[in-house]
Amino acid sequence: MGIVIKQSAYASVINYIGVAIGAFTTMIVFPKFLTQEEFGLFRVVISMAIILSPFAQLGLPRSTLRYFPRFNTSPKAAGRFFTFVLILGFFTILLFILLFQLVDDWVFSFFQKNASDLVHQYWLIISLAVILVYISIIEAYYKAQLNVIIPTFMREIFLKASSGILALLYFFDIISFEWFLKYIVISYAVSLVVLVVILLLKKQLHFNFSIFQLKKPFVKEMLKYMVFIMAGAVGSVIVFQIDQLMVTGFMGTSYNAIYVIAFFMGTVIEIPRRSISQMSDAIIANAFENERIDEVKKIYKQSSINQLILGGFVFILVVINLDNIYAIMPKGDDYIDGKLVAVVIGISKLILMAFGVNSEIIISSKYYKSNIYFVLILAALTVLFNAILIPEFGLIGAALATLFSIFLYNLMKMIFIYHKLHFQPFSIHTVSAIAITVISFVILNYIPQFEDGILNAIYLSVIASIIFGLLMLIFKPSKEIDTIIKPIKDKFKS
Repeated sequence: MGIVIKQSAYASVINYIGVAIGAFTTMIVFPKFLTQEEFGLFRVVISMAIILSPFAQLGLPRSTLRYFPRFNTSPKAAGRFFTFVLILGFFTILLFILLFQLVDDWVFSFFQKNASDLVHQYWLIISLAVILVYISIIEAYYKAQLNVIIPTFMREIFLKASSGILALLYFFDIISFEWFLKYIVISYAVSLVVLVVILLLKKQLHFNFSIFQLKKPFVKEMLKYMVFIMAGAVGSVIVFQIDQLMVTGFMGTSYNAIYVIAFFMGTVIEIPRRSISQMSDAIIANAFENERIDEVKKIYKQSSINQLILGGFVFILVVINLDNIYAIMPKGDDYIDGKLVAVVIGISKLILMAFGVNSEIIISSKYYKSNIYFVLILAALTVLFNAILIPEFGLIGAALATLFSIFLYNLMKMIFIYHKLHFQPFSIHTVSAIAITVISFVILNYIPQFEDGILNAIYLSVIASIIFGLLMLIFKPSKEIDTIIKPIKDKFKS
């Protein structure tokens, strides 16, 4: 777990820098430089491409992560496997584009009434989806080599900073809004090129076009795996992206802008999960490959408690500062209707983190085929909840749909893992972690506050950190986190 902690620590730093950039662009730059309609359209273009990309990649990124250790015996073998993946990716993209032509009119008809501008971005969305396919494959290659720092930097810092700069150029009339969207897609293409070039410069990327030497049983096994994994990838993007599309379709792009900002605030809470799961992913795949089930069990429990603690702390910081955030935001009054959305999304992220790395365990195990049944249920529940709750409750309905879907989906996966592998992620420390979060939140509600938004945010954040830290020292729910904070406690003692 040492390399996981080390890489996760560096990735977490990059993630939080990315969050700072993302927060600045999402809550300051875009509301100031774009209209609500433009902001909402820009984000739904990205969401649409993200939802379409799993259909085009057909499970290739996860397959790369699963099977690369089998070929990582020599540059020649690794090169043969990865060249096969890249060529296969070209054909899966081509197949997707051809098949999508059969249903594209039906898909885009949903947006004709309230978001007709989205229909005009058809080929821009397709282009971005294609680029995302190869970015996902290259990122999986990095993860297979236990390197998440570079792809995390490109995704969390480069792309977010680029979008902010492009918005600034649009604001000063240097580029049109149409070209703003085009340059956004180009920035993703640049990110892909940089990722590939770095691998080449480090001599970690090899090509070998003797792909026909791959044994047919392996090719058959991998293709079969890809079909099932595609369903998992589709389900994941549906639960995290379909709400934006359905908000846009039912309510319009301006409401999507409000929802995006609130959703972003809630999503900040899951940053520790991203770093931990990124590194645990490769370790779990390797552990299953070598039949080290005890190691998988250990990672499962560690991921659950540590993610819950870190997520609980960030949840408190976000929720107690919501009024301050909207007060500081440009045009904050136009977006404050999303305040309760941020709270509900935050709770859904805490639930997701509490269940640990259950998706990674199922997909990497011999029971990966079962994932398709979970995903089919997830997809049905997500679309159903959104279709019922958005027309009835508006933006908060979309947030509730996400919460219900995430809870039911993860509960089913946890029960399945317990039934098949006989272990689950929770312990008495889970209760302690929840208690720390609840007690901290209750105490903070009785703390007197300042009127100035910035001063009040700093003040509340410091008080929250002290209270949460003291409760951590009392309850000690995590050995890993306690090891990190022990030197700080010893310094105060001395």
